[in-house]
Amino acid sequence: MDVYAKNGVLLLRKGHYVLTEDQRDRLARLGHGESGEVEARLERERLERAAQREKEAAQQRNSANPLQEMAFLLRRAEGVLQHGLAVRDLQASLLDMVEALLALSRRHPDGVLASVFLLPYQDIGSAQSVHVAAVLAVLGRRLALADAELRPMLGAALSMNLAISGLLNQLATQSGPMDLAQQEAMFAHPALGSAMLREAGVLDEHWHLLVQQQHEQLDGSGYPLGLAGDEIDADALLLQMVDLVCGCVHQPQPQLPALVLGSLFRGELGHFPPQHVSLLVKEMGIYPPGSFVRLASNEVAVVTHRGDKANTPKVAALRKLDGPPYADPLLRDSRQSAFQVQEAVAATTAAIKPAYLYKLWYKP
Repeated sequence: MDVYAKNGVLLLRKGHYVLTEDQRDRLARLGHGESGEVEARLERERLERAAQREKEAAQQRNSANPLQEMAFLLRRAEGVLQHGLAVRDLQASLLDMVEALLALSRRHPDGVLASVFLLPYQDIGSAQSVHVAAVLAVLGRRLALADAELRPMLGAALSMNLAISGLLNQLATQSGPMDLAQQEAMFAHPALGSAMLREAGVLDEHWHLLVQQQHEQLDGSGYPLGLAGDEIDADALLLQMVDLVCGCVHQPQPQLPALVLGSLFRGELGHFPPQHVSLLVKEMGIYPPGSFVRLASNEVAVVTHRGDKANTPKVAALRKLDGPPYADPLLRDSRQSAFQVQEAVAATTAAIKPAYLYKLWYKP
């Protein structure tokens, strides 16, 4: 029989040899073979250990760095969206990512916004979808939408390019215009993406509606149905606007976030409902978290959090404009005249890697 110590530790398994008389005597003195009680104790201990591990994991999730969590989501989305219906239980995978974004937007809204501007696109077909969903999650909090209302919006953002993920990656490296086959795939992808989602088990009609209408325009010039005005769902227009902004800051020649938001506000990026434009500009501020600025101290800084006013965000100085990077980012108060924000600058001016900045959004 198996021989256990009274504390439940297995001393010798059934079928193993007792090699010496001394070992036999020690086993007789310390061990016993009443396995029922021991197994019950071991099961209780196993459950206690499992509960402790889950508690530690929950604590770690609650205190994890939002940029690291977003980087993980980008890698996960790449694996899911590139393979589409080949992914086992695609719907569950999409909903898991939606829940992760909902949780992140509750705990770290500024970190979520910062990740949109700081984390590079490794796979444009999936990364843009994650970034759009992330911004929508933060905007949804501002609108006081319940999670049940946000889920189809975030699900639609994640899956809007499901049918053309590979094509988007191809176009990112293609120097010439789209050929006829590519144009046809692009035109068909809202309807095809919705069909793929239905095949995957997605039944939420609002989710399907947003995927189908993501490229419709208020003036009727969109596709695939040429809808106009009130024929287009308001959430579809919000999704389209956020998609456009995220694309502008990550295109082959990226634009500064502050300039993109300014162009959006002036109507230079297209016609969108004024309430949508106002919501996005007010929520992100003039200088969104994750963007870079030059301070009155002639330092290059990164915006870490939104401030009380649109022009006084919380910032961390990274280096003098003509000097090497600091050993650690230095927090500055942009409300003070010595550290007022003078202008937005490109990420290349900071000359640092995103990992150097992760600690700025860590919240224990």
